[in-house]
Amino acid sequence: MSLRTRLILTYVLIIVLCLSIVAASLVVLLGDQINKLAMARLADIALPIYIQFRAAARSQVSLNQAWANLQEMSQETGTYIFLLDSKNIIVRQAIPEDSSWIPPSKLEIKKPAVNRQAIYRGTYVAPGGERFIFVAQPLTGLFQPQNPNNPETLVLAFPRREALSIWAEFAKPFLWAGLAALAVSIIIAVLLARSVYIPIRRVTNAAEAIAHGNYEQEVPEAGPKEVKGLATSFNQMAKQVKGSQQMLRDFVADVSHELRSPLTSIKGFAQAIVDGTAKDKEAQLKAASVIEDESKRMMRLVEELLEFSRLESGQITMAKEPVDLKELLQQCHEIFLMRAEDKNIQLRTEIEPLPPVIGDIDRLEQVFNNLLDNALKHTPAGGKISIIARQPNLNFVEIAVTDTGPGIPAEQMRHVFERFYKADPSAGKTGAGLGLAIAKQIVLSHGGNINIKSTLGHGTEFLVRLPASPK
Repeated sequence: MSLRTRLILTYVLIIVLCLSIVAASLVVLLGDQINKLAMARLADIALPIYIQFRAAARSQVSLNQAWANLQEMSQETGTYIFLLDSKNIIVRQAIPEDSSWIPPSKLEIKKPAVNRQAIYRGTYVAPGGERFIFVAQPLTGLFQPQNPNNPETLVLAFPRREALSIWAEFAKPFLWAGLAALAVSIIIAVLLARSVYIPIRRVTNAAEAIAHGNYEQEVPEAGPKEVKGLATSFNQMAKQVKGSQQMLRDFVADVSHELRSPLTSIKGFAQAIVDGTAKDKEAQLKAASVIEDESKRMMRLVEELLEFSRLESGQITMAKEPVDLKELLQQCHEIFLMRAEDKNIQLRTEIEPLPPVIGDIDRLEQVFNNLLDNALKHTPAGGKISIIARQPNLNFVEIAVTDTGPGIPAEQMRHVFERFYKADPSAGKTGAGLGLAIAKQIVLSHGGNINIKSTLGHGTEFLVRLPASPK
């Protein structure tokens, strides 16, 4: 069964159940009112009959004439009319022609204990089990008391089914209103189910398309709040999947490009050894040396690729221990000082008192080594490289690595931290373009960030911000 069918059936079931509860409540709440309405109707019929009997008692009309009118009224209204004596024995009776009930000779109707001259009403159960609603009008005092046949009580009765027929007439408008409400509710239920089903179906179709390799998917963010939230989350997921697939394709393309050059060199020099092109020992040694260098380059590239991939996916767990940045930066200064002197580059360090940071000392050293290595590659002889550390805010520390190199064009700066990107293609085989990408991932893993500023002809600055450890 589809989701749409289940939603519609659920809505319809709830609507029918609610309407049934309302109908049952109306029957219970209005049952007594219907009985009262039937009794009021009997009282209305009894009033003109009582007036006729009062006129007969005053000799304005004969009792027989009054009784004839009473029988005619019984046939017209379908009402049982009885005249009872003081012992509730039926003196006279008028029964509708279509009635199959034979009244007993005596009606066991309880008279009120007080105010016996007032109209009283109630329910009468005949010996055969038939149930009637009755209204009784006392006639005491209208006729001569010495006549034992004079009636003392006028009783008008409806069978219980007549009261139910009144209820049926009364309930008919409610029935039509309920059916109309049910029809409208079903239409609304279908529309509601459609508003939920269609957006979900769109998400399902889009997910199936992504599963088949079509990543250009986006569903409208419409419908109820929850369904709209589902569409929004799906679109975000689709964008991430698309981005991941693009990153994977770019990664494969970049790796293929980076490996092509060393593989070509290895293949060429290996072929030279095999086919005898490198004839003398010196040529063979040169070819073997190139093969060894290119192999080492490939190994470094693969190791850096694996490390970058693990960093990007969060598979590398960083140590969380206090790190003395001043000691770390001075150590990095000592490591690169000799290389800087060999290139006639001035390397200076300015470190203010700094609080410790929580992190992995080996990974942080890798960050600053990569930044210094990058600065040495792009700073000409006679230039300067500076390491400046300070705490501009209680919450973080800043470490700036600046150089006086040629600078980076503005349109290239947004690519600096991308893998395999080389701002200076003339760097050749000195790196794979992964150092800055790895440095950024390490800084991000420490809860910090790294930015770049560069001016053509004046140099470049890499600014690392790390959260300071609370004292």
